[in-house]
Amino acid sequence: MPNETAVLTNNLKPRVFWLIAIALHMLGFWQAVHSGSIYLVDSIDYLSQAANFKAYGSLYAAPWNLAVKPDYFSFRPPVYGLLIFCIKLLFQSDYAILFVQSLISLSTIWGVSKFSRELGLNQLLVRVSLLLLLMLYPSQIIHCNFVMSDILFQSLLFWALYFTYQLWTKSMLKDSLLAVLFFALAMLTKPVAFLLGISFAAILIWVFIKHRKIQILIPFILLPLIYHTYASYNKYVTGFYHYSSVTPIFVLKYMAKYTNGQLYGEVYADATQDSIMQWANAAKSYQERYEIMNQAGKEIISKHPLFFTWFNIKGWLAFMLDPGRFEWVHFINIHEGNYLGLYHVINTQGLLNGLISFVSNAPILLLSILLICLLVNVIISLSLIHFLWNKKVPTALKICIFIFISYLVVSTGVLGLSRYRVAIAPMLWLCLMYTLSYFIYRNNEHTHS
Repeated sequence: MPNETAVLTNNLKPRVFWLIAIALHMLGFWQAVHSGSIYLVDSIDYLSQAANFKAYGSLYAAPWNLAVKPDYFSFRPPVYGLLIFCIKLLFQSDYAILFVQSLISLSTIWGVSKFSRELGLNQLLVRVSLLLLLMLYPSQIIHCNFVMSDILFQSLLFWALYFTYQLWTKSMLKDSLLAVLFFALAMLTKPVAFLLGISFAAILIWVFIKHRKIQILIPFILLPLIYHTYASYNKYVTGFYHYSSVTPIFVLKYMAKYTNGQLYGEVYADATQDSIMQWANAAKSYQERYEIMNQAGKEIISKHPLFFTWFNIKGWLAFMLDPGRFEWVHFINIHEGNYLGLYHVINTQGLLNGLISFVSNAPILLLSILLICLLVNVIISLSLIHFLWNKKVPTALKICIFIFISYLVVSTGVLGLSRYRVAIAPMLWLCLMYTLSYFIYRNNEHTHS
């Protein structure tokens, strides 16, 4: 990729860039300390898992002294909970978790800068782009300041992508080892990642066919081995061999429930789910419980395949465009009241009524911020499309980024939450920087002509 960008001057030195990036992260940390709004619904799971591991050696992800939740023995994979456990060996405050997450975020930004330099992108453009992204769409900094696994998961996925691309282009054993390591940690952080390894296997096979290096295939054995080991552990604690209880919960309580809610209303959807859960709660074994939830959810979905497909497509669009109302409301500690998310009100009240309800209930300042975030998301989404069609982008990079992004978009399905987009944010940043570089260079060519 050409480095000529005559319209840019080398005013933003690396030292200045890092001072600003660190300052922005520290401002986010200060806001979290000031508001105390650092917990989301899932936070209690991770904190409980860390506490239970310390006290009982268990990965159970719910409060130990409350009523038992059978699904929570395998609901949260161990890596983030164990990270919290390690941090709390040194510091008891939950704010220490946020501080470590800010360091992880900065390390990922450093990785994006390193990768962009290796790809030949203009580094001034990269630094300016990253600072604008942190300011105009600050989900990165906001999620550093929740006790949630998203920033850790993002970093693991980014480095898995980076070393997968290095493996494809250089065919080195160390890149295969490092890619597998980060894939393994990612699938032990969030269960959504475990099937991504299949795509990595396809890339490995392609590299092997091209270079005939059998040694690069050996590290891949670790991924199915980890799957089997963790599923065997879950069998030990639940009596049923499975990787994660997230699967039936997601199928029933999100995909099936939201489908029913769209077709028949929230009251019907809630009543149907409650009836199925009564049946599941009466199961004699965890395997029976798992299969009741999973099968009942699939049956609801299978009755409306076209509608469910359309519902997923809307979720994918929301995934890319959601301005992050949920994050902002919690980060600045606004009482939600009747102020529900746009995607939710559109799905429950229709397009026109949903828009009217959303705008009329939104605080004007927050509405302005969300509009800016939405415009930034539109630009990033368009840059992704341009990136995938740009003939000057290396084919291997296109395929790797497309696989990672499309996998995360499709696997989150109907939810359409901006929180899940944090996982692929560094990849989207690279797409944006490539697109900006393309248009600036093309403009320079026209100017010189």
